[in-house]
Amino acid sequence: MSMTDLSSSSVQRDACVSGDEHQQRENLFTLLKQALKARGFTYARLAAEMNMSELSIKRLFKEKDCKMSRLLEVCSIIGLSIDELIQMQQRFRHMPEYLPESVEAALAADKQLFLILILLVSQVDIPTVGSLMEVDQARLYLYLRELEKLGIIELRSGVGFRFRVSLPIQWRMGGQLADLIKGINKRYIAHCLDHEKDSEYAFTTASRLMSKSSVLQIQNHLRRVREEFDYLSSQDQMFYKVEELQFYKLVFGMGPFPVDVILADE
Repeated sequence: MSMTDLSSSSVQRDACVSGDEHQQRENLFTLLKQALKARGFTYARLAAEMNMSELSIKRLFKEKDCKMSRLLEVCSIIGLSIDELIQMQQRFRHMPEYLPESVEAALAADKQLFLILILLVSQVDIPTVGSLMEVDQARLYLYLRELEKLGIIELRSGVGFRFRVSLPIQWRMGGQLADLIKGINKRYIAHCLDHEKDSEYAFTTASRLMSKSSVLQIQNHLRRVREEFDYLSSQDQMFYKVEELQFYKLVFGMGPFPVDVILADE
């Protein structure tokens, strides 16, 4: 089930014409070509399905024809919804942005509301959010209404919604949500330690004397790991059914080791 309802022509049109149009088209068609390859579609096969010549299909992808009717037709043939494709394209488009501090304060006051938002931002569909959070449909709707009141989402018919804020969202580590975010990550690290021998978990910790140049090299590697995590998760959400996926979390930290702070009583 798709997590958003992008049936509105204005929303679909905005996906192609807002912002840096050239880069958006590049990203959109890059994703579409990856989807074709993953589903075993050649240009010749797609052309036959669309009753077009292979040359016309090649021209469409070369010129990056962004007509919504064409995208809808291609997506329908390969079994990919247009909203899934546009959601993936939007991930290329936006730099992380902060929510207003007043919104962060409201989220900090309700941990369940914050976790539901985290799941939605992570592209988890609404029914799965309810299952993971162990809340019934009526209670989940109240949470969604609260997110709508905060200006984060706009509810649509059925179980659909769209984000009213740019994705991805960046959190103020020193803001209202700081204690909540710290608590969540502390408990998750403790959970990983408890399951360190489980094949589904990977945990390591080390402390060494190092030069700044070596530290910078490793930190750059870690940034690339984060980029790969984001990329592969986006691909998986495009090519797999939601019931075939599991929610995972990535946490790492590297910096000076303040022994006095670590050993201090909380």
